[in-house]
Amino acid sequence: MSKWIMQRKGADFVGLGGRLGVDPVIVRLMVNRGLTTYEEMEEYLHPTLDNFPDPHLFADMDLACELLMEAIDEGVKIRVVGDYDVDGIMSTYILTTALREAGANVDYAVPHRMIDGYGINPEMVQTAFDEGVRFIITCDNGIAAAPAIDLAKELGMTFVVTDHHEVPFELAADGETKVQKLPQADAVVDPKRDDCSYPFKGICGAQVAWKLVDVLFEFIGIEKEKTDRFLQFAAIATVCDVMELKGENRATVYQGIKAIEATDNIGLDALVARNDLKGKPLSCYHLGFIIGPCLNASGRLDTAGRAIELLMEQDQAKALAMANELVELNSQRKTMTQEGIDKARELIENSTIKNDRVLIVYIPNLHESLAGIVAGRIRETYSKPVLVITDAEEGAKGSGRSIPAYNMFDELTAVKDIFTKFGGHPMAAGISLPSEKIDELRTRLNQNCKLTDDDMQEIIKIDCDMPLSYITEGLVDSIDLLAPFGTGNPKPVFALKDIHILKIVSMGREGQYRRLSLDAGNGQSITALMFRNVEELEETIIKKYGATALNDLYAGKDVGVKMDIVYEPSINEFRGNRSVQVIIENFK
Repeated sequence: MSKWIMQRKGADFVGLGGRLGVDPVIVRLMVNRGLTTYEEMEEYLHPTLDNFPDPHLFADMDLACELLMEAIDEGVKIRVVGDYDVDGIMSTYILTTALREAGANVDYAVPHRMIDGYGINPEMVQTAFDEGVRFIITCDNGIAAAPAIDLAKELGMTFVVTDHHEVPFELAADGETKVQKLPQADAVVDPKRDDCSYPFKGICGAQVAWKLVDVLFEFIGIEKEKTDRFLQFAAIATVCDVMELKGENRATVYQGIKAIEATDNIGLDALVARNDLKGKPLSCYHLGFIIGPCLNASGRLDTAGRAIELLMEQDQAKALAMANELVELNSQRKTMTQEGIDKARELIENSTIKNDRVLIVYIPNLHESLAGIVAGRIRETYSKPVLVITDAEEGAKGSGRSIPAYNMFDELTAVKDIFTKFGGHPMAAGISLPSEKIDELRTRLNQNCKLTDDDMQEIIKIDCDMPLSYITEGLVDSIDLLAPFGTGNPKPVFALKDIHILKIVSMGREGQYRRLSLDAGNGQSITALMFRNVEELEETIIKKYGATALNDLYAGKDVGVKMDIVYEPSINEFRGNRSVQVIIENFK
């Protein structure tokens, strides 16, 4: 059962609404998201790129760019080493493209998920050296690649790290103080460094790469407008790497979506067109669940190089063919993912795993690239931290997804002796370990776990209890001013008690959805849609009112059934007509 929390922050909603020219409800929504002043709200409603912090504030930023300029001047062969997810793909594209424009002798390499695993490794360094590379710059990885960097320095190579992941640490003698362990690179640009002065820490790897390009172009004398075109790629990476859509990230995505809608990148335009999004207004949903997964599929089932080459392609016909291949790969990925989710749920429900507070799910035959997606879906089901582990070429590999109360990176660090390799964030992580250590991992993580039942309960934060009769097309359009919605900036949701359900109708090709008619309380009814938890709704009605009442609702009979609901207001557009409706997100 979810826990509903009504947010009750106070402010002069009417006064601020008048100054901003918006409904007081919109002001309440912004206050709920931590905004307190008129200036903050004005910026929130109209995000710009003008207020970004100075990129020179990054530790080692100027040094990294000076090293790159020296290598460019001397014709040194440079290799960009990225990662195989969307953030890594975008980071690699940004750095490689920009360095070529700056006159560098540069190529790129991305680890193969199955062969190399996450991040640069010593074998990739040795291969680069043997191929004449003398300068390596990483993006979206490298902060935890000490062995690879040590080898590069032994070989006399210059090595620059650009990353956004947590810096590895050791505990001091007191057993509590974290002491960061930076790799011995020539320059390390990562906002998570303790000594980094850049104030906004929650950016993705592509944004770090974009900011490095900004400084590099400034030093070289290339006009700033040439860095602005990388905005769209940083926006996609920000959404797909699940960065919080606050402050700088919100502005990046807000403006980036506009740039994508008018993109002049032939490859990205082809991918947009292939997904039938050409000429349509885009949102974070399209970036995170349509465009991003197509790019990601290349790194999951083949090589991320295919996605990078698509973005670099200059021939429209070739780009369309390449985009089609990525869409087909993603279709395969979807089928394989669902099979993995079904298997994971079966294993949990039919074993003692279900009683654990940290779920360790071992699926030997699952494609290792899908472990993270499966872990995310299982976490949604059980509201617990999850690690999904599968067999790899050497031992086992896994991906984890966490909940806010559980810092997965810290918890894995506490048992790091089990792993041959690990890294990540508080909310996500990747691991490699011997197969025979899986049971030990499960035991130790659960022994160390301090999560309470409340920690593992799904929390739904409700913006306010807004009557259905208050919803208008204008209000819904005003709510869209708060977009883009995503992590850190959730879609507004409202709640009401004892909503009268007038009837229920099955929807969808297989009848998996529901359309409800609700009493709006003003002599009118309003349509409500349900896209999930349909079975739970029916079970709840039967429990409260009996099976006959449920059958009557499907027959269109009003039998006085009432429910508490959490809902999202929306607009239904059909054949040129617009009408208000709501999406039911939860109920009691």
